[in-house]
Amino acid sequence: MSPRQKCGDTLSPRLWPGVPRFGCLLLTACVVALAGCGRTAGVVKENLDFKPMVCNAFSRAIAFGTGKKIACPPKATSFPDLPRDESDPRVRKFVSEYAYQQRETMKTYLARAREYLPMVKTVAKEKGLPEDVAYLFVLESGANPEARSPANALGMWQFMPSTARSYGLRVDSWIDERLDPWKSTKAAMLYLKDLYGMFGCWRLAMSAYNSGENKLNKVLCQEDASEYSEICSSRRLKKETREFFPRFQAIAAIARNPGKYGFAKLDGGAPDDRHELVTVDGSYSLEALARGMDVPYDRLAELNPALVRGATPAEGPPYSLRIPLGKKEVLVAKLRELPEVTVKKSTVHVVGKGDNLAKIAKRYQVRKAQLAELNPDVNFHRRLRQGSRILVPVSKIQTKKTTKRDRFSWLDQKARN
Repeated sequence: MSPRQKCGDTLSPRLWPGVPRFGCLLLTACVVALAGCGRTAGVVKENLDFKPMVCNAFSRAIAFGTGKKIACPPKATSFPDLPRDESDPRVRKFVSEYAYQQRETMKTYLARAREYLPMVKTVAKEKGLPEDVAYLFVLESGANPEARSPANALGMWQFMPSTARSYGLRVDSWIDERLDPWKSTKAAMLYLKDLYGMFGCWRLAMSAYNSGENKLNKVLCQEDASEYSEICSSRRLKKETREFFPRFQAIAAIARNPGKYGFAKLDGGAPDDRHELVTVDGSYSLEALARGMDVPYDRLAELNPALVRGATPAEGPPYSLRIPLGKKEVLVAKLRELPEVTVKKSTVHVVGKGDNLAKIAKRYQVRKAQLAELNPDVNFHRRLRQGSRILVPVSKIQTKKTTKRDRFSWLDQKARN
């Protein structure tokens, strides 16, 4: 069986048509000039307004060490089913792990997934993708729409801020649509379509979802490979990425037939779309809006999980608020009477030497979660860069007593300037 057959995708064209298989060997002759395909690709990604398809084309062209422009592969218009390798030893190993060793964890994942799975399957079908891609969010986030990773990825699809914005999601101090299951799912399906268009193989596309397309391109170049079977055991990939597709297949196998492993059945009902949209121009608290419509606050907050401040945004374009079905006329009438909320005072904290999340939260008497919500681009799991700026919500700006030493330091700095 050829590597192409092992991939299992009937629509798998060569990753980059027209480029000879020995193309990556040109890298050896160009290593001094280009400092390696991975490093160059990273520079390209950092200096472009990140669009995955564009960055992939540039980084791949540079990686091959050629000045010749390489055209992007034709955009895929149809997608084959995902391969199912349930007899593969690695897949069987992870099925056993999830079904037995991590049984309680898997039970929690499936219970959460039950609420969102019908919606995700519907969106996948609308985008022309196979149904099995719907199970990816169970592996990515444990089906938790508020999951946050140490790398600052957020939501059930674990988007980084830059990637989320490149697929149309709004991410700022008022709104973080990575937390919105509906909008983030649509963005994830578009991203998966782009990844399949780049790699022409679901195994590679899914692996790229975990590692990033530029990292996977780098490994393909370094290994002189174009097939998943040639890199699935490569030490150039992190263990998490090497295991990603087999783990996905294991979770998908259990989710497709949970009864076989002793789990409760996943309901296959229609997605809950019993809501309508109202355009709100201005900042109104969700509590006031809920009272005006006579609906529970929790229900309104559940329909609008992206509103990280519990209010419609005071900045940017008018916001399309989701409300329970039948309440549109009531809300439109109430908006004429409701006063806009006074935007809470905030301050910009400049990170100093030794500052960390706990210290900043304690100084301004705010919760760590508030800082994370208002600063979506800041990874609080890592050391904060000295001199960077962080938005802090405060009702009364806290001031630190200035010591004699601080005053002299300030005078010294002024004299130097």
